[in-house]
Amino acid sequence: MIPTLDAHAHLDPSHSADELNASGAVLAMSLSLDKAEQALNRKDSLIAWGVGCHPRFTRAQEDFNVNPFRSLAEKLAFVGEVGLDAGSRVPLGIQRKTFQQVLEVIADLPRLVSIHSYQASALVLDELQRLPISIPVLHWWTGNVAETKKAVELGCYFSIHSAIARHSKFRLHVPPERVLLESDHGISDPPAAIPCRIEWVEYLAAQQYGMVVEKIRKVSWINLGRIVRETKTSHLFPKKMEEYFTQ
Repeated sequence: MIPTLDAHAHLDPSHSADELNASGAVLAMSLSLDKAEQALNRKDSLIAWGVGCHPRFTRAQEDFNVNPFRSLAEKLAFVGEVGLDAGSRVPLGIQRKTFQQVLEVIADLPRLVSIHSYQASALVLDELQRLPISIPVLHWWTGNVAETKKAVELGCYFSIHSAIARHSKFRLHVPPERVLLESDHGISDPPAAIPCRIEWVEYLAAQQYGMVVEKIRKVSWINLGRIVRETKTSHLFPKKMEEYFTQ
């Protein structure tokens, strides 16, 4: 049976492999460069780790340095979580500088990039238009219809959370081949809760797209496989995950 695939969750890299075995397949987002550093030597069978700098974390934003970021991005499977947040206590100018540096690196180093855009949908799209990257994935997207159409035109993918899965803009304006599913699981939450949360997202997304649940799960895996091939990052993903990219 194909395991659930969570395209955006936060897992503590200090957990043992046994503690994470029940989480299903996960793209584990990093909140800061130091957390990503901790994940470098992990060898999990169904968990891929990324490097990020969350726009809501003051310390992570203040400590961001583009050279260590580039080094980590070269070694890890994807970039996330990064982006902009107009509700953050971190000044937007600092956030934008960090996000722009991330995009400049990724313009030359293709990676899946999971992007936060709370109350900043238009700003994020402006940055992606200014400096296009290979695979932007809009995490928990709340942009309006016009912004959603623009995001599709810019080549964005969308990782859909249960809180927004019922929005008809996905069914009407986002093709299934641009869809991933996510839990946005918290770093302190029990990893074993992830599959149940993803199954609920699968149910909601399947309703939107008129599919059975098994089909939307397969679509999500196929889409991730396409992203991995386009970014030439298969060597950075666990071998076990690769088995499901084309099933």
